[in-house]
Amino acid sequence: MKRASFVLFFIVIVSTFPQASAEAPEIIIEVNPNLELFAVVYILAFNGSDPFIIAPQRYISDVLTYFDSYRDHPAVYLMRETIPKDLPHYMRDYSINGFAAKLTSTPYLGNMSENDPILSEFYRALASFAKESNFMEFYEAHRGEYEKVLEPAKRALTSELFQEFEELFGYQYKTFHIALSYSLRIHPGSRVIGEVAYYFGYVAFMPESYSTISYLFLATHEYSHTFINPLVSKYLSEFSELEYYLQEVRSEIAYATYDKHFDTNYVYLSENLVEALTNYLLLNFKHELVHDLPKYFVLRDHTLGYYLVRDLMGEFEIFESSKKTSETFEDYIPRLIEHMKEWATPENVSEYFEKRVPPSGFRLFDRGYLEGEVIIVYGAKNPDPNGIEYDKETAFMLKELIEEDDIWRLYNGKPKITVKAENELNEEDLKQNLVLIGGPAANGIVQNLTTLPLKFVFNGSWILEKNVTNFETFTSFAIEKEVYTELKERSKIIHGYPLGVVEVIRNPWNEENLLAIIAGVDRYSTRRLAKDFRAYPRSYGIESGNYTEVGFYVPSG
Repeated sequence: MKRASFVLFFIVIVSTFPQASAEAPEIIIEVNPNLELFAVVYILAFNGSDPFIIAPQRYISDVLTYFDSYRDHPAVYLMRETIPKDLPHYMRDYSINGFAAKLTSTPYLGNMSENDPILSEFYRALASFAKESNFMEFYEAHRGEYEKVLEPAKRALTSELFQEFEELFGYQYKTFHIALSYSLRIHPGSRVIGEVAYYFGYVAFMPESYSTISYLFLATHEYSHTFINPLVSKYLSEFSELEYYLQEVRSEIAYATYDKHFDTNYVYLSENLVEALTNYLLLNFKHELVHDLPKYFVLRDHTLGYYLVRDLMGEFEIFESSKKTSETFEDYIPRLIEHMKEWATPENVSEYFEKRVPPSGFRLFDRGYLEGEVIIVYGAKNPDPNGIEYDKETAFMLKELIEEDDIWRLYNGKPKITVKAENELNEEDLKQNLVLIGGPAANGIVQNLTTLPLKFVFNGSWILEKNVTNFETFTSFAIEKEVYTELKERSKIIHGYPLGVVEVIRNPWNEENLLAIIAGVDRYSTRRLAKDFRAYPRSYGIESGNYTEVGFYVPSG
């Protein structure tokens, strides 16, 4: 059986650097015929049911109906053989990404000869399928749908954003070609051929404000790779002295074993620099669209192990404020490397890591995977037996949700999820990765945690109080109508209904592990929060009526 080869998430193939140009670059945004041809064959191969298929059900039905007589075509067979369902999710993801990188810059396969020597057996089969099925007739019949979903991308991805790359790096591409699939979740990537920079991925089926932001971040991120990666490669020997940053995150986060971005120092440092550049550009040049979301994304990156991003973002600010007329970011690289050596050394990089990586739902799940168990603990303190039983049911509901969480596709297995009452815990249980159900009135363990960042307090009615005094950093964002706004007021009392908080802290009985609290103002609010509990890369979230707040903190010491 043919197996998919390992391909990096982000494929960046760079030929010669284009020249500096005063002209605005051409921007092409499309649902790419080759990518959609690949997607249609994929839909047929798996009968429209697969985690990577994202098209609306109506469109999937159109595919299955229109191409019904081609279900046994060699291309469909080869698709199932090349990307079989029994491969781990991350390997299938890599494989789809690799095919997309090639297809994006290849002429439409339906116009190529199946005997063309540059085509492999699989691509010859795709070319044959395109011709025999008259794929372009189907494509043209759905062009209106494609154009509609691309409208936010065309409004957001304007030439002035791309021209900022020339300001920083001293050169530009003649064309930015954005090639997307309408129906297949293709892990985004980028590729450079001559003076054309390709970004490939998938369309955003979201409300317009979200889809605009999605297109902005993904395209800026991928195109940043085409400028950053060559520099990191050119100065790789100098950057190799900083490998201790990667070694530290590998020792702390199990996920790093399975994500290709943590494979080598080159890939890891490139990803940190790209995230820093992406958020720097959007915060400074698209703030009217993204507001404070880049600040949130920087801290989210830190929770996921890219803990250099905020300091690297500061380096772009320093460079821009001090650069001479003809200076480019390449000229700044030696200075950047010296600064990175000053941030931390091999001897104190663990301290640097701990001060920059907040506790989060993601870290709790990751530690649970590493330790092999997560214990969900419901309270036995509630004077109402019905309340205890309700929280017990919530705990078992949460157990099922965690066991089925998509995050485990990124790992080689999943931890054991156990449910216990608080009075069933022993000393060893307390040292595990814990999820506590209920607030101080329902759960005695929660009641006895006196230094929580967010704590329920009874003052005639239950309110939430923030405690920021024991934290190195504490950053909060209000979310209103899909807009993220950083809160300047750090201490705040929150009330309303339904009121609840999900917060993650280091486990006080074993600081290597983590502890999450899911607490509502009543049992119903607690369950509502539990239904949405995931491996979120943030420290806390608050819901109070129509008010939503999320944030990050790092404890002192």
